[in-house]
Amino acid sequence: MFAPGASVLLTFAVLGQSGWTVAGGYESFSYRDVARSGPPADASPVEWTGEGPSLTALYERANARRAHRVLVDVASAGSFDYAGPVRSAPADSGDRARRLEGRYEYRRYLFGRHLPRGLDAVGGVQGMLRHLSTSRGGIGGRHDADATSSAVTGLLGVRVRRWTRWSAELAWINGLALLRERDRYEVDLLADATMWGGAWLTDLSVSGTLRLASRVALTGSWLQTGEGHAVSHHNYVFGRQRFVLGVTYAR
Repeated sequence: MFAPGASVLLTFAVLGQSGWTVAGGYESFSYRDVARSGPPADASPVEWTGEGPSLTALYERANARRAHRVLVDVASAGSFDYAGPVRSAPADSGDRARRLEGRYEYRRYLFGRHLPRGLDAVGGVQGMLRHLSTSRGGIGGRHDADATSSAVTGLLGVRVRRWTRWSAELAWINGLALLRERDRYEVDLLADATMWGGAWLTDLSVSGTLRLASRVALTGSWLQTGEGHAVSHHNYVFGRQRFVLGVTYAR
């Protein structure tokens, strides 16, 4: 997943009873080893950070009270650095991270009759499947890792649609994941291992839409994701952060 940094994304969407959104842009990625998972968490202050392009496809079927969403997200990061509190140093030029992720979301728009006009509470659930692969070079050779995770999360949010030209939404997602990780080492082949573990993930997003014409709108959103993983004796955290600007076409 991905942290400090921002990205600009161009989005084309077909909305209504059902629609598609296709997006492309950039995300940042950060990874940090954690020595222990219990409080207080003794952790390395150095993060492995990079950024790169991403591609997202979203299908949504919605009405006034509920929505079904299917999201596929592909991202690749490079140009990594080791960022510390005082200074940063470039990582190996071959370092990389790749992510393939799919999510299904069911959401309800709640309490519309009991809240001020144009304000809706949002509640829902998400299911997620993800494959994340990383490759890092070091003194002991290259270390490659592949992690496949599945998660079930809950969604809470607020949607504002008080005015005809613009709308906004705040969403918070929290849940648990089960993951399987495969580690491979270039020098010590006997150290290769397959491990199982768990994770806790959190998403926070803010989005807004400004209608420019009957079918065209300017959209923007900010997303921050963070996860803490505990896999055998390997504990780590990673995250991503993204700023999105785009154009929406409504059917």
